[in-house]
Amino acid sequence: MFKASISDPKLWKSLLVAISTLIEEADFNATLDGIQLRSMDQAHVAMIDFEWQKTAFDEYTCPKPTKIRVNIATMLKLLKRVGGDEILEMLYDEKTRKLNLTLRGRIMRKFTMPTVDPVQEEVPTPKITFNSKVKLTTSAFRDMIDDAQAVSDKYVELETTPEKLTAAATSELGSSALIELYKGSDLLFEIEVKEPSKASFSLNYLSAITKAGASASEIVTVEFSSRMPIRLKFDVPRQGQLLYYLAPSLEAEYPLREHSAR
Repeated sequence: MFKASISDPKLWKSLLVAISTLIEEADFNATLDGIQLRSMDQAHVAMIDFEWQKTAFDEYTCPKPTKIRVNIATMLKLLKRVGGDEILEMLYDEKTRKLNLTLRGRIMRKFTMPTVDPVQEEVPTPKITFNSKVKLTTSAFRDMIDDAQAVSDKYVELETTPEKLTAAATSELGSSALIELYKGSDLLFEIEVKEPSKASFSLNYLSAITKAGASASEIVTVEFSSRMPIRLKFDVPRQGQLLYYLAPSLEAEYPLREHSAR
């Protein structure tokens, strides 16, 4: 039987919002050590990899591996009015295959939601070598993407040198945007460049991912190589992490799954 409780249900809600950016239904794999989720979007262009260790919960019990597939929108609807002073308890009943949610505060509220059959196929972690790594505030990276989106609704080109991270975009009418963030800025904490990298990515995907990640973490680590997928790592408080992988736009006909097999 899986059972867990957390005294910061708003954080859990923020994580669900971040997950819902790419997928509608999610397989939460509960083990002795914590919860993990790894899933691709329907187009196989982007992937989410979420992990929360058992120590991130106030209480956690899972004597055997348990896969729980839920509709994220349904869970978010039940947690819509969650308060910061409440405790969230989750209990999965294997016999009824229902997930019970209890919110304990000044008023105790109980919800029950059905689960669906889990997907048997396991999603492998993409095997990618990253030549550039930039650690910066999530708000700064989100501003770069928003500025690029002001002139284009298609792609943004990210580029690194040992001194800076650059985002560039061009519209069909000729308008352009160039945003540069330099080493030494109080917004950029770390930049490691084995070799200069340049790759283009979907602005719609990056905007959605960055907006979702910002709700869960103030820091993001951006890693990519030329013409290869990008990885965005959001450090989640209380020993967790939220990773996104996104295929480059120039290889849109080759989905992320192709890189997973390399």
